[in-house]
Amino acid sequence: MELRDIAKLASCPLFSGVHPGSLAESLASIPHSLRSFTVNSIILLAGCKYSALYILIEGEAWAEMTSDEGKVVRVESFKAGESLAAAILFTEGQTLPVSVEARSECRFIVIPKEGLLALCMKHKAILEALLGEMGTRLSTLTDRLKAAQFISLREKLADWLLRRMELSRSPILHVEATRERMAELFGVARPSLSRELGALRRLGILDFSGKEIRIVDSDALLRLRNSRGPSSTR
Repeated sequence: MELRDIAKLASCPLFSGVHPGSLAESLASIPHSLRSFTVNSIILLAGCKYSALYILIEGEAWAEMTSDEGKVVRVESFKAGESLAAAILFTEGQTLPVSVEARSECRFIVIPKEGLLALCMKHKAILEALLGEMGTRLSTLTDRLKAAQFISLREKLADWLLRRMELSRSPILHVEATRERMAELFGVARPSLSRELGALRRLGILDFSGKEIRIVDSDALLRLRNSRGPSSTR
C-alpha cells in the first residue's frame, strides 16, 4: 500500500489512535486490498455476505434500502474516513441489509474480518474505536425508531431536541451531526429539515448558529411533541 493511502487510513477515526508507521507495519502482516468504484456504480448489494470491512478513504457513497413495494429509500451517507457496517461483520450470517452505491468516484481499503480482529488484538485503540463506532450507530438507530413513532417532521424534531436537552441538562445543544446526517435520521431531504428548523426559529422556539442549537421555549417543543405523538388519544 502506498504511503498516501496509509496516511489517509491513519486519519480515519477507526485508526487515528495508532501511529501511521505502526499501522503500516501491522497492515503488512494481514491480508487487505484496495478497491475503486466509479460514480453511480454498485459497491455492495443488499443480501450479500459482508465478511470484510470497507473503509472509505476517497469520495462519497450512500446506502439504500428497497421496500417490498419497490420503493427505494436512501438511509445513510458515507464520507471519506468512515467505514461501512462494521457491526454486520459480527452477526450470524453477516448479511448486509442495504445496497451501497458510489455517490462519486470512491476508493476503499478492504480488510477481512480476521485481519481486523488481528489489528484489534495488537492495537487497543482500534478495538476501542470500533466498539465506539458500533455504539454510535446503535444510538442512531434508536433515534430513528423513536422518531418513527411521530407523524410530522416537526413532531420528530421536537422529540429529538427535547431528548437531547434532557441528556445534556442544558438548553444549549452542541450537534456534531451535519444537516445532511440529521435529515437522514428523520428520513427527509435536507431542504425539508432546513425549512422546518427555520420555521421553529421564526416561531421563537429555538435559535441556532453553526453546530449549536439553543432551545428558547421548551414548553412549546413539549406541546409539539405531544400534539399527535404515540401517547395522544386524538
